[in-house]
Amino acid sequence: MTKRVAILGMGRWGRTWKRVLGEIPGVEVVGDDHLDTGGRRPDYADVIAATGVDAVIITLPVGLHVDAIRHAVERGIPVLCEKPLVATRAELGELVALVDETAVVVRVSQNYRSRGWVRATRTAVADLGAVRHVSIAFAQPEFLDGGRGALPHPLLDDMAIHHMDLLRHLTDSEARVLGAWSARPEPTQYSGETDLDAVLRLSNGALVSYAGTWAARGATTPWDGDWEIRCDGGTVHVHDRRVFVETSAGDLTSRDVTEDPEDADLAAVWVEFAAALDGDPDAGVSVADNARSLSLVFDLQDHALRRTDGSAGTGRGEQK
Repeated sequence: MTKRVAILGMGRWGRTWKRVLGEIPGVEVVGDDHLDTGGRRPDYADVIAATGVDAVIITLPVGLHVDAIRHAVERGIPVLCEKPLVATRAELGELVALVDETAVVVRVSQNYRSRGWVRATRTAVADLGAVRHVSIAFAQPEFLDGGRGALPHPLLDDMAIHHMDLLRHLTDSEARVLGAWSARPEPTQYSGETDLDAVLRLSNGALVSYAGTWAARGATTPWDGDWEIRCDGGTVHVHDRRVFVETSAGDLTSRDVTEDPEDADLAAVWVEFAAALDGDPDAGVSVADNARSLSLVFDLQDHALRRTDGSAGTGRGEQK
């Protein structure tokens, strides 16, 4: 049976979703022609109300997520929402309460979980036993699209949710923030803080080092970051999305990583969401699960930004 899906927000990421869904049998994209692709005016409520759909995908600016989810849930329409899910702790609490009170399916698109290197790394970590230490490194040059240039801390406001979610997913553990420090090396095109060093602790006591810059000069990492996960039985190294296991010093064994075609991770997210629509309560990333990852980002913001400007603000610009 064909599923009719409306994409709310036809910016760069909305157009990407439209292309991905257009290649999946049994999915029909409807309603996207009602949206203003330039000024992004908030006419998503009209689309939800006027279009008979089986689900909506929300790629609106993050400040509109809660309102759009509420409109859909009130009409019994399932939701797949892009990250970051919300912009503030208050919005997160409001959304968690909303979802807790409804049987309507609401899921979050944490697409990095569906990448080949992530599957290989999770398997390797499980094979090596308890995690003892994690290092995460991220470095990308400025990317000003979608208002990111004006964010208080673009790395924390837009990218860190991926890394914090992967930390929990790869280690199968919860974490808490011990400290975070941000900086803004010159020159940079961003108006906010671009760099971050942070220390976290996993629930088993293992320490985590998270170091990133979104104003990189020279060497870069993938958007996913490079990872080193030390376990009881050895170390998992992830470099440029390639996975190596080191069980004795200097002896690295490559793990097979499925080569991901372009946007295959989004297609995989859709498959999980479709399974949730068909009644699987464990399919996809739930709001409750994502709230734990997003809370780590808010904790990083609280630690880092209060040290630089005395505040703990969490402004964000657009979707994804």
